[in-house]
Formats: sequence, structure tokens, C-alpha cells
Amino acid sequence: MADKRKIIMDVDTGTDDAVALTMAMLSPEFELLGICSVNGNLEVKLTTNNSLRVVEACGKQGQVKVYKGADLPMASTLLKNSWHDLYRKNPRREGTLDSKVEVHTDYLPTPDPVITEEAESAVAFYLRTLMAAEDHSITIVAVGPLTNVALAMRADPRIIDKIDEIYIMGGACEDMNVTPAAELNFWVDPEAAEVVLQSGCKMTLVPLDATDKACITAEEVEMFRSIGTRPAKLIADLISQRITGYSKTYLDIQGKAPIHDALAVCAILHPEVLEDVIETWVHVDINRGWAYGQSIVDRRARVSPEEANCRFAMGANRELFRDWMLGVLRSAAK
Repeated sequence: MADKRKIIMDVDTGTDDAVALTMAMLSPEFELLGICSVNGNLEVKLTTNNSLRVVEACGKQGQVKVYKGADLPMASTLLKNSWHDLYRKNPRREGTLDSKVEVHTDYLPTPDPVITEEAESAVAFYLRTLMAAEDHSITIVAVGPLTNVALAMRADPRIIDKIDEIYIMGGACEDMNVTPAAELNFWVDPEAAEVVLQSGCKMTLVPLDATDKACITAEEVEMFRSIGTRPAKLIADLISQRITGYSKTYLDIQGKAPIHDALAVCAILHPEVLEDVIETWVHVDINRGWAYGQSIVDRRARVSPEEANCRFAMGANRELFRDWMLGVLRSAAK
């Protein structure tokens, strides 16, 4: 087998992060160097705990370590009564300001973890691991707010040369969720997203425009459950939970749900899963108005005054994505 792809997962572990982590841990093509938790879907103590639960569900305790990351965005919560301030005060923290989108319980439906997070912080882990690595040797898979990555880049910009590519589940061009203008991961920490986008790293954005086109159906959930392993059953339960939430909330998504973060993991090994991919420049609105956190995607059909800084996917191959997940779980079951 060829050398494994060295990756770091940066997550705000709720349901779709848990699926992404499972795929990363069970895919033989990856060497998962560590999991970094961050504030996002839930506060960081919960996303850390949920990440530990997934490690144990996959039987990777002792092999994969979890590093607790940033509890607050870089700047967005500094102003009192900001939207982010109200969001943090929401006792349910259900992923949106008005708590009407996707319902999250605090913890994943698995036993309390026995293992604990490392004493080293996520940012310290990034600095230590990347500075010890060869240039362009590590891939970062960031599927939550980009706070940890941005803080590490600002702490020591030399790590940028160590990164091969960053795969980001975040942003949106046409499909928004948390506000009429913004996607959740970018909205939680717009300044961090802008720091990363301006870093000069090679990066691929897997936005809502792509992930919403790669839903898993209720019928397909039983294909996952029939595999019979603990990770497969967990994924089936989590997807079922997501389908219930989406069916209650979205008029145009019934009996199915996107598994946003796992699509970014799939895209590393199977770039063809992303469709209608454009090379463009993307920035994030950081002006604290109604468009705060919006992804500004240059789709003009002319020469742009600014060089492209990422690949941005507008679509996805749903069947390839589903079959990849099933294949990983079936292979791990043997």
C-alpha cells in the first residue's frame, strides 16, 4: 500500500462530525495524527467529550488522541449583545440563533468515555506537530469553525509551509443555514475563516452547496445498520437522528439528510465526489452587519482582479459518497 495520507481532524463534534471522524479513523488510507476539538455546534467541553466518545466507539483508544481547542471565537464575541453572544446564551445550543434548525442533544448516543483529552491544547499540538513535519506533508480537515487553525497560523506562520492542503467544510454560495447570508462554521468565527483563506495554503472548500446534494436517505440508513458493527450502528443512529431533524425543519428535505462533514473526508481520497468545482477567490464578510460571516465567492465570468485562493465545490456525487462510506464500514468489519 502507498504511504498513508497524514491528516489532522478539526471538529466541533455533533452528529455529522462524528460520522466524519469514524470515516477518518476506519479508512486504511489515512494516518490520523490527532483530533482537535473546537467551539461550534456546542461548547468545546461538549465537542471534546463527543470526540472521545467516537474514538472509543471505533475502538481507537490508545491510538488516536484528542486535543481540546478554542472555547471562544477569535473576535466575534467581544461585542456585547452580538448575535454570537445571544447564540452562546441559548441553553440548548441547537446550531442557530433561533433554535429552529437542527436539534442537537448535548452528547452523542454512546456511553460516557473512559479516555480523556490530552493536557496539551489543540493549538500547541498544531505548532508542535507541524513544525516537526516535512514541508507540505500534512492535510488538515477542518469541519468546524476555523478558530484553532487560525490561532496556530497567527502564533507561528511557519506552519503554513508544512501543510499540504486544507479541506474545509464551511461556507456557502447559494445554500445558507444559520442566517440568510451565512453558513454556521464561517458565521461562528468569520475572522478565523478569513485568516485561513488568506493564508496562502492550498485548500478545497466543501460548502453547503455541495453537501446538501449528497444526502443519505432513510432507506439507505438500514444498509449501514445491517453491517452490524458498533461504528456502523452508531452512524445509522446518527443519520436517523439527522433525518428526523431535517424532515421537521426543511420543506425541501424530507426523508433524508446531508452528512456535511463526512463529504470533506471523502473528497480527500475521491476528488471526483465533488462536482462543479471552480477555482476562485473566496473571502468572508467580517464587517459585523447583516452579512457577517457570509462567503463572498467570485463567480464572475471574467478575469478576476484577485488570484484564486481555493477550489470551491457547487455539487457532489451522492451515490459515490454513499458507496464510499458503506465500503469503509464493510471493510472495517472484516
